[in-house]
Order: sequence, then structure tokens, then C-alpha cells
Amino acid sequence: MAEDATEPETFPYVRRCPFAPPEQYREFREQGGPVRVRTAPGNETWLVTRYDQVKAMLNDGGLSNDRAHPGYPSPIPIPPEFRSGGSLLGMDAPRHTAYRKLVAGEFTHRRAQAMRPRIQEVVDRAIDEMTAKGPVVDLHAELGIKVTMSVITGMLGISPDDQEYLHARTRVMFGGGASAAERHVAVAELNAYFLEIVRRRHEHPEDDLISRLMAKWPKPVDYAEAANMTRLLLNGGHDSTASMISLGTLTLLRHPEQLDLLRRQPTVAPRAVEELLRFLNVTDLTTARVAVEGLEIGGVAVKPGEGVYPSTAAANRDGAVFERPDELDITRGTRDHLAFGHGRHLCLGADIARVELELTWTTLFRRLPALRLAVPFEELGYRQGGLVFGVRELPVTW
Repeated sequence: MAEDATEPETFPYVRRCPFAPPEQYREFREQGGPVRVRTAPGNETWLVTRYDQVKAMLNDGGLSNDRAHPGYPSPIPIPPEFRSGGSLLGMDAPRHTAYRKLVAGEFTHRRAQAMRPRIQEVVDRAIDEMTAKGPVVDLHAELGIKVTMSVITGMLGISPDDQEYLHARTRVMFGGGASAAERHVAVAELNAYFLEIVRRRHEHPEDDLISRLMAKWPKPVDYAEAANMTRLLLNGGHDSTASMISLGTLTLLRHPEQLDLLRRQPTVAPRAVEELLRFLNVTDLTTARVAVEGLEIGGVAVKPGEGVYPSTAAANRDGAVFERPDELDITRGTRDHLAFGHGRHLCLGADIARVELELTWTTLFRRLPALRLAVPFEELGYRQGGLVFGVRELPVTW
């Protein structure tokens, strides 16, 4: 495609089906190289849709995550607090490398496996409470959010009483339905909340992740950056995985042959998790980059300062890499998908999320074998245009 070609519709595009990426991705991928598109806030970016190119861009040192750059192609208006500060998502190496090391040890594969008994307790308790409220409940709120919030707040050492307050503000930040002003308020409130906590844990450490983080933090401690980091851990540690729990449950309910296989062969669960991550890819809009130097992608010249959006959802449906890419096959089990990103910004909590998904789905369908939607499928609403895709509510009965 010519370098100045522009897609008339604005990005991000709407998912017409909750189980498929936007329809435009297929057309763009077939064209071979990146396509120039206009974002909803009014800037332009190169949208990359082929697996090999997306993977290369996620691992390319010529691209920056710096949100303060004027060419940064956010799909939604960014509050000032998001354009600067200590969030890992907005850092580049070597600063990103140094700060990631501060918390990486808390999210290793070994740590995630050691957390299995604790996560199983959280899942069982959430299902107990959900069934006590039944027979019709919102599974997204009563299972997805409760499980993931309980796990990450337990790691951070945050009181369970604060979970509703924290999630309400996270929902405003990432849900796609809030104005820039509303997101600004939500970020400011979370910053103030975590600023108080990091100061307190620095002065009076406890046995939790925040206290260990403060003990490692470079001196003198920048409390604002530490608060940003902690907020990122909370946001990244629950919202996207909660959406995966509810949307994955819906996907299995709508693919009964796959659900039946999971029920009959629980050992397939780890492979089912990988396939649902590939198939649904709820965090497709979190990969914005900006070129810091001139580069070439698929024969197209990208100039310094231009935005680049490597679409992981498009890449995960690339038939050159995945056989029958639009078919859900829970025996596929490949980890070649890019749902957790790739390279230096690979999701920190990927292994914990895998454990949460596996234990939640296997326990849910074992304990509630008659689980089904409580409303017509066509009546469900979805979070469109935000940084995390998912159902708004998932009313179920059993």
C-alpha cells in the first residue's frame, strides 16, 4: 500500500463478533505491509497486522513506549498522568530494564506455581459466594473480578475492603466509555491512594510485595514513581484477566463441543488456556509504539516520530502461523501466540494469569456443570474502544 494511504474509519475498530478481531484486520493483513490509519483522538499511526511483522515490532529497539512523545498513537485520549510518570508500560530501556528488575522476582513461573493453593482457595470462595447469591448472577463481577482482585490485592497487601473502590476506578480508566476528564479523575484518585500506601510501607514494612518493592527502590525514593508502579501492578493484575475469565466462559458456552472436551479431559486445561488467550486477545490495544528512528516494515518506510500499532489480535489470527486460525481448538495449546506481548514488555503477570484462568475454568465447570446464560446471547453488551475488550456483564444461571 502507498505510504500515504489512509483508512477512512477511525481506529480502534469495533469487534462485530466478541469471538473475533475487527473485520478490517483480515483485509489489512492480506495487503502485506502496515496500513496508515487515523485514531479516534485524531492522530495517525501505522497499523501492523501480520504475525512476523508484529513480533518484530514488539521486539524492536527502534520503537519507543514513551507516551509523552507527540506521535504516540493512543486509541483514546491520554490523561497527563499517563503521559509521564513511573509506569513500566511507558518506559524504554535502560530505565525500563532497571525498574522491571525491581518486581520481576515476584512474578516468576516458580512463584506462580507456588501460588496455586492460594488461588484455588480464592476461586472456591468466589464460587461459593456466587452460588449463594444465585440462581442468576453477573459472572464477570462475581467471579472474574473477585478472583483476580483478591489475588493481586493479596500480593500487594491491600485490604479486601478497598477492592470495590479500586476496581471502580480501574473500570473508568480502561473501559472505553469514560471521558478524558473522568479518566483524569480516576487516575488522580488512584495515584493519591497508592502514594499514601507506598509511603506507609516504606516507613513501616510488612510482608507484602509493596514493602519488598520499597526496600529495593533506588534512593532517594521517588514516591510518585513508586505509586505509579504499584498502580500498574494492580491494573495489570486484574482487569485483563477478569475480562478473560468472563469472555472465555462465554466462548466455551457458545462452543459446547469444546466445553464438553474440557469437562471430560481436565488435563487439557493448560492448552485450553493458551488457545483462548490466542483466540480472544482482550489486550490488543495496549501495544502502542512510536518510531524513534527511521525503519522499514514490510516494505513500507516509517519515519521517526510516527506512531506504530502492532496488533496482537490480528497477528494471532494469521494463517501463515496458525492452522485454521479462526477456529477454536483447545487441544492446539501453542504458546506462539502474542496475547501477552513479546520482548522486553512481555506481560509481567503472564504465569499468574495462566494459573488463575486454568483453576477458575476447571473449577467453575466442575462445580456448575449446568452453567448457562441467563439472557439471550444477542442481548449481551461489550466494552468497545478501551484498552481491554470484554463483556460488560455476563448474567448466568445453573
